Amino acid sequence: MNRTSNRIRTRSGISESHSNMERSSSDQVNDVDWISNLPDDVLLVILSRLSTEEAVRTSVMSKRWEHVWKHIPHLILDMTRIVNSKEPIYGSNRVATLMTKIIDNHRGHLESCAIDHYSFQSVNGMLNTWIQALTCVRHTRVLTLTHHCPHPCVPMDLEDFNRFRDISPNVMSHPSLRSLSLGFYNLENSLPFSNCSNLQTLKLSCIVAEVGVFNRVLAFCSSLEVLVLDIKFSKKNGDPLKIENKKLKLLLVACCRNADGIRVSAASLEILAITYRYFRRDEFFLTAPQLQFNRNFWVAGEYMPHISYNISKEKKSIGHEEFVNLSGDFLIPTASLSVRVDLMNPTEVERLRQVLRLWTRKMIELEIIFKDNNAPREESDSWKNNNNFPNAEFRVNTVWMHNFSGSEEEFALASLLIRQHMVVSKMMIKLTLFPASKKSKIEAAVAKLQALQTEDQPDITIKCF
Repeated sequence: MNRTSNRIRTRSGISESHSNMERSSSDQVNDVDWISNLPDDVLLVILSRLSTEEAVRTSVMSKRWEHVWKHIPHLILDMTRIVNSKEPIYGSNRVATLMTKIIDNHRGHLESCAIDHYSFQSVNGMLNTWIQALTCVRHTRVLTLTHHCPHPCVPMDLEDFNRFRDISPNVMSHPSLRSLSLGFYNLENSLPFSNCSNLQTLKLSCIVAEVGVFNRVLAFCSSLEVLVLDIKFSKKNGDPLKIENKKLKLLLVACCRNADGIRVSAASLEILAITYRYFRRDEFFLTAPQLQFNRNFWVAGEYMPHISYNISKEKKSIGHEEFVNLSGDFLIPTASLSVRVDLMNPTEVERLRQVLRLWTRKMIELEIIFKDNNAPREESDSWKNNNNFPNAEFRVNTVWMHNFSGSEEEFALASLLIRQHMVVSKMMIKLTLFPASKKSKIEAAVAKLQALQTEDQPDITIKCF
């Protein structure tokens, strides 16, 4: 009896001990901070998915986390998200001080920084400090500065509150700074942009200045490849806006109020997008040998919003990348496109597909100019078998095709537009540039296109001109 009881107690003891060990082991596993044991580069990936404020707050979690946030490559300092709208003056001053500490405590270089701020006397003084620290100390590559109106209850001179003043000369000329975006400022002078040949991208959104200030800024930024203008001249003095740049690839003019004309001279320009419609023909002068379009986009003496795009075959194109990223904000009023493309070049075809995908509403006119390219063709799978080109929702009233030779690739594109009901009204194919021997081939291709029309497409016109 006693032996049995002892045996039972022994087994029970072993069982309880084993159970305790399991619980202890489980507790130890639960207490392990697996995330903190990850290497810094992985932790930075995690922090990059948080807002800057949330990333900074992780510094109080433990010693391990104290300095990790200081190496994140992107900062977004948005005063409007933090300031209490009922107390904008006091709140903005307090938050501005915190933003200064974040910039000062960051370690290493910054890939990008975006600052959204209100404008009060103390904040205005800090703006220059922020820019100096970000460009000269943190070597920021992409800088975005946006001014926001203060609370409407705060009495201020609206012509004065957003002045981009007391900014140090040459502050934007650090060689690390490649892209600058400014929003809702009044530029009093061009001194911050002196010797600014480092910039490749400049975006001016809702910016007011005298035409002379704009012209000096653009002259200082001699290496620009991307220029976006949403600007207003503070007064008319008879001088035009001058854009003279040998490296410029993309020019997008969203607005240019009170302008006495625009003169553009850009030997490398590949993309010209004008979504502003108040230019008279005699106010706009363009010298851009890379661009070509045949349609007359001047309607009743005013320029119809239009994009002209000579698609580049280069593997890397900063102009195309910026155009695709920007177009969601500026394409809505733009209803016509002229594009030059080599359908045998896969890079150009893919870019054409990406451009046409940007239109979410019906386009009025699409002009396609096929490049006469005698260079050796690239070996690749042709896009002509891809029935998703450009996308199922794309619609255009009229398509004009120039330099159409009737090649297999050109016919495949034209037939795809017909078969998928993307052409609403007309497809016009120009014949006059070819000798008579080729015209018969083109006319035969047009007849085949006409045969593709279905009964539910009775109003579509397909013909040569």
